Amino acid sequence: MNSDLITVISDRSDIKYTEWISRILGSRIYLGSPGNQSANKTPFFLRVSGNRIQLEFPEGRCKPFMPVIAPGLPARGIDPLLRAIGTKQGKVIDMTAGWCVDASRIAFSGCSIVAFENSPLVYVLTQNAIEHCRLPLIKQRLVLRHEDSIQALQSGTMDADVIYMDPMFPAHKRNAASPKAISLLRELVNRPDHTQSFEKMFELAMSSGARRVVIKRPHHFPAIQKGKVGEIKSKQVRYDIYFPGSSIAY
Repeated sequence: MNSDLITVISDRSDIKYTEWISRILGSRIYLGSPGNQSANKTPFFLRVSGNRIQLEFPEGRCKPFMPVIAPGLPARGIDPLLRAIGTKQGKVIDMTAGWCVDASRIAFSGCSIVAFENSPLVYVLTQNAIEHCRLPLIKQRLVLRHEDSIQALQSGTMDADVIYMDPMFPAHKRNAASPKAISLLRELVNRPDHTQSFEKMFELAMSSGARRVVIKRPHHFPAIQKGKVGEIKSKQVRYDIYFPGSSIAY
């Protein structure tokens, strides 16, 4: 990670945990406060207090941010995401974890899930949220890995019943501002090679031993590829379903 992006600020209460975070981020540690040092020039501060962390923004850009693992489920009926996943006890791979909002819902349903997050900053924030989750079932069934999901799938050591992907589609210009967590995630993981990476993810998923591939899409976006066998809709998004081994057209 670019060390110019983030400054780690610690209150010294758990220095080993702070050092672990600093190693992942490749950032310097400031004890107490960054003061007038060059750290003020970074766009983010990561404040570590004991074993809790929060993302802060210089000059009061906005309030501190901490992701929370608390899966929201619909008041009526079956969650559309879980209908698309199609299993309550299987193994699931989430190729694009983010804040693990979807992964936590899948874990809470009864599946065991391995979620991959390539961004160091998103990973440490989300892993901390998992550690402080008050739902034991999620902590038991959800494993977050700081690793490139493409490389992990290419290794041939991963097996799953379902592979899930959320390609982080852009915000619709006509919509109101995105919720803070979503807009911040876009800012942190936005990469120029995102489209090419997702195409590679899809190719690997479709050639894997999984029985189902599920892709999250906006209603107004077309299917990512031909060969879709079904879809499940919610108010905000659509979940496209593919079966590996079916025809793929690029």
